[in-house]
Amino acid sequence: MPVARCHFADGKIFEVEADPGESFLEASLRAGAPVRYQCRSGSCLSCACSSDSNGLKMRPGVASSLLKTEIAAGRRLCCIGQLQSDDELHFAYRSDSAGPAEVSAFVDAIEWMAPDVVKLRVELADGEWIDFQPGQYVRVTPPGAETARSYSMCSTPETLPTLEFMIRVLDKGVMSDYLRSSAQRDDVLTLSGPFGGFTWKGDRREPHLFIAGGTGLSPIASIIEQIRATSGRKPPMFLSFGCATRDNLFAGDYLKLLAQWLPTLDVRIAVERGAEDGLLAGNPLTAITEAQISSDVRAYICGPPAMIAAAVEKLSAAGVPANQIHYEQFIASQQSEA
Repeated sequence: MPVARCHFADGKIFEVEADPGESFLEASLRAGAPVRYQCRSGSCLSCACSSDSNGLKMRPGVASSLLKTEIAAGRRLCCIGQLQSDDELHFAYRSDSAGPAEVSAFVDAIEWMAPDVVKLRVELADGEWIDFQPGQYVRVTPPGAETARSYSMCSTPETLPTLEFMIRVLDKGVMSDYLRSSAQRDDVLTLSGPFGGFTWKGDRREPHLFIAGGTGLSPIASIIEQIRATSGRKPPMFLSFGCATRDNLFAGDYLKLLAQWLPTLDVRIAVERGAEDGLLAGNPLTAITEAQISSDVRAYICGPPAMIAAAVEKLSAAGVPANQIHYEQFIASQQSEA
């Protein structure tokens, strides 16, 4: 049977032997390798790694959150990958990093930011804690439900034990129905996590480009707030944010304040329909010109899959290296309503 050597950021190596046709994630868990995971279906990027020799192959016909360019560059998802020959796999986190926690949190406030967007603020129960990096997400289970949904925090660890989320409310869905019809202060929610590797890389000299569609603003706001709270030099930053219509637009006042607080941040807001009063007509890519793209730019993108794919294509065509383009997306599944 083929064997993969799993390399982690702290230098630890775990050898994993996989049966033919077996999910590499299942083989890793059996072998005791500390591979992170969440959805088990290719919807998230929690179990992502890099393959040296293409021994770990993705199951054909299975949709995933990886772009074609990433797969071609050797990125793999363990949950829908099968080991077909020996390989060297690399994981971008330590082998001893804390795994996901499950905690209880009380609803503290519910603010309707737009007809289909809610800002949810929760406070962790006494004695419970959840460590996260800005840009990550947790799974949220409403009272009485057995199904969780995934949402990124828009707050930072500095505000703990309080966490905030910008949540899109759909016509139907376990969390959407709860927020629309029955959510109230002091309800108890179950949170599990954190998950995801969409986090600030800590660069200060390179220009930063943020592209957010809809509630994809939530993790990007968390990252920008982290940069704001970090002492010292701030990088040049450009944020392009967009919604479908003016009525769906939210967080405009907050973004204006953010630009005032951060002199190195330039903000542009676009709507596809109803643009007026300084709004751009189009999607978040409309504001992205040659002035915002350079070979050393760090790009952070979050929003609908089609927007992400178009943004990655545009940046790649302009010469931005793949390792400087970071994104977060959820494909349609029962795991996420965002």
